[in-house]
Amino acid sequence: MPQDVDFHIPLPARQSPDYARAEAEQLAWPRSLGLITSEAAAARHLRGDYAELASRFYPHATGADLDLGVDLMSWFFLFDDLFDGPRGENPRETKQLTDAVAAALDGPLPDTAPPIARGFADIWRRTTEGMTAAWCARSARHWRSYFDGYVDEARSRFLGRPYDCAAQYLAVRRQTIGVQPTVDLAERAGRFEVPHRVFDSTVLSALLQIAVDVNLLLNDIASLEKEEARGEQNNMVMILRREHGWSKGRSVAHIQDEVRARLEQYLLLESCLPKVGDIYRLGEAERHALERYREDAVRTVIRGSYDWHRSSGRYDAEFALAAGAEGYLEELGSSAR
Repeated sequence: MPQDVDFHIPLPARQSPDYARAEAEQLAWPRSLGLITSEAAAARHLRGDYAELASRFYPHATGADLDLGVDLMSWFFLFDDLFDGPRGENPRETKQLTDAVAAALDGPLPDTAPPIARGFADIWRRTTEGMTAAWCARSARHWRSYFDGYVDEARSRFLGRPYDCAAQYLAVRRQTIGVQPTVDLAERAGRFEVPHRVFDSTVLSALLQIAVDVNLLLNDIASLEKEEARGEQNNMVMILRREHGWSKGRSVAHIQDEVRARLEQYLLLESCLPKVGDIYRLGEAERHALERYREDAVRTVIRGSYDWHRSSGRYDAEFALAAGAEGYLEELGSSAR
């Protein structure tokens, strides 16, 4: 994230004490599945430091639980990079690949499944271990929404019709930012589940939407130069400029104000959680799970995203220009074409 664009995040920074070990071992999983097949690809992947991102999203996790988070973050960005080129401008090819990956939610994959799908299948298998059927169904819904969003974005590029208003863009970007599956994994990593009867409550839904919005706005600021270099038109800064005729500076300042307002609302909503427990008559264990969700899932995905964006090399100019250049990116999705 550009150092001259500051966001005040009124939440404490946290990081797993097991980060150093996870960082040293982070390439083992993508290499074992053929998701990284060259030293150039490995070096590029390490510059993103997805182990740091996972250690901030899941500061309560260590060992195999943190490794699962690291592997999910690695997978997210390997998958996302597959759509930086022509595939991301072709709705049919995008749907072929997202369908091949999403098939893992329904059962074993065929032998012809591409590496990126096999990687997701492994993550999904490990994610669901020990979780209830209701939780797995909820998480699967979030994943399907995530995959659907990629098809919507590809359709926009294919038609040459970039989103022309912030509300339209947010509706799609809230899916593809991937925050909801990320927050879901915090429950799995922490071995707890939010009481299902309160998950869709007004307060909890509003908290989660703020977490999603803050993440995508931070990401759009961080990735602006990368997307400008690539000719991408769907970034909140660009959309605000088209929608309102604002300068780049004013658009960035507006996003800073939007993040600040959302976080003020977030803190107010947090103060309502004890009342939510009363309304839904949560028992002591259920209230503890709700508190863990606030502390170890929603808060950390907001603050963790901010801290990682400021340190990661993923959004450096040279990293951006190399996106999609390595042959391994084609290999990851080639058998789904």
